[in-house]
Amino acid sequence: MTKSFHQRITPLADLLSKGEGNWNSVNRGYAGDTPGGIKSITGKGFDQMTIGQVMRMQRYSIYAVGRYQFIPTTLRSVYLRAGLSLRDKFTPENQNKLLAALLEHKRPAVANYIKGKHNDLGRALDALAREWASVEYRNGRGYYDSVGGNRAHVTRSEAAIAMNAARAV
Repeated sequence: MTKSFHQRITPLADLLSKGEGNWNSVNRGYAGDTPGGIKSITGKGFDQMTIGQVMRMQRYSIYAVGRYQFIPTTLRSVYLRAGLSLRDKFTPENQNKLLAALLEHKRPAVANYIKGKHNDLGRALDALAREWASVEYRNGRGYYDSVGGNRAHVTRSEAAIAMNAARAV
């Protein structure tokens, strides 16, 4: 049985979460500014909230959300492409589908590398670092180091290993 793209990218998804967060992570515009995540704000986890509710909260009280720290513009641009509606819950499975849609539509250099459509790992790694502040861009630094408290936590080498593992699935 062939795995869907959102299942194939598990090695990369797991690595990104190392530097970005967990299923209930949230920030209000500065990395690490809400250590208790969404539960500290609402008393419930994202899996109990719809994508529409999360998007409404992003308008006034939270910024980056979930395991992959979707910012408002990104979440709005990918939920339909992930085959989801505003009524769908912001569950781990749906966060993974959103990640896959983000890679396929916003960062195709990453998705196409994993799918074997090109072999330029450097270009794919650059695109990954431009999307996630926690991924090293050059010389131990992230593309967004020092912006909003961001810094690289995932080395370029770790990212390459994860992308190649996803590609091999």
